[in-house]
Amino acid sequence: MISEETLGKHLRKWMRGYIVGSVPSRTMVEPSTTKDQTTNKLKKLPLDGDKTTTILLNVEEDIKSLIQKLAKRVGIGNGVEIPEDQLSSLPTSITGVVVHFITKGLESEFGIGFENEPRSLKVRGIASNYDKKVAGKKRLLTRDQKNDLLAKTSMTYYEMKIASGEMTIDNVMYAVKDAFERKRNFEEMGYILPPEKTKYPYWEGEEDND
Repeated sequence: MISEETLGKHLRKWMRGYIVGSVPSRTMVEPSTTKDQTTNKLKKLPLDGDKTTTILLNVEEDIKSLIQKLAKRVGIGNGVEIPEDQLSSLPTSITGVVVHFITKGLESEFGIGFENEPRSLKVRGIASNYDKKVAGKKRLLTRDQKNDLLAKTSMTYYEMKIASGEMTIDNVMYAVKDAFERKRNFEEMGYILPPEKTKYPYWEGEEDND
């Protein structure tokens, strides 16, 4: 079994392979010109999309910041540029970006793949639609989705799962942290999530829709 510490080290290595250089001069990251020749030789492992869990990765703040920028498709800085077509192929969530590089690393280093695409990677297909919603300030969450996200920021949401052994305290702490980060990401873009269960989420500057 690969430990979370080892996983973190591999993530750093794969990210360095994607973001080339951080020198003062402007560095353009060239698109990959060689398609993985082992694609057809991958050992495909089963992937049950109905069973999910959480892992906690301790990484440097700069790595987290980089992943966030890739997910949001904003400038990396430090003279590094990434072509638009490469950014547009990435998932638009932190989890999606991490899983993207983990799966690519497993393929290139160990020849391991999955029979099904991980759920967090499927946002790639709707990324442009999501971007249009943000740009046009359309509704990003339904009221039920908003209430579910806010509920997940509280430990009480997971009490039954802890009692049944379905989740550990460490898993719950990570899940709560992840929910808070998702909530904060919405708020940073000006998308308000009112705590009242009967209220809908809305964009800052717009009237609250009851």
